[in-house]
Amino acid sequence: MKSKIIDFYDGFEGEGEIQFIQVLDDGNKSVIRIWEGYFDDFMEKIEPTSNGWTGLAYYYNLDEGWYDDSPWKIPNVAETLSQLKQIENVEFRFPESKNVINEICILLNKAIEDNICVYIARE
Repeated sequence: MKSKIIDFYDGFEGEGEIQFIQVLDDGNKSVIRIWEGYFDDFMEKIEPTSNGWTGLAYYYNLDEGWYDDSPWKIPNVAETLSQLKQIENVEFRFPESKNVINEICILLNKAIEDNICVYIARE
């Protein structure tokens, strides 16, 4: 089994790590490793809808999902992609957050095209 790893965690060893994991049909994986600070940076930019929190932001704000069970399957990849695309041009605390979002959006878009599940792991 081969893994393609995109690393935004290097240099943050010992701090929180989030992984977006796509397991391909042939058993290979695509993994994006990110520092939890980048993850918090962009998740905090997602606004609730008129009905409250939805999608990935719902689980983030309630400390559920990958906080309880890791790796955790993202229930709605298309909604997660939509949420991230809505904030890709906002101002972040960390300039690298934009690159992180871009790579995650590429992974999510490919998962939608290929009908593949995406997981989040908190390491």
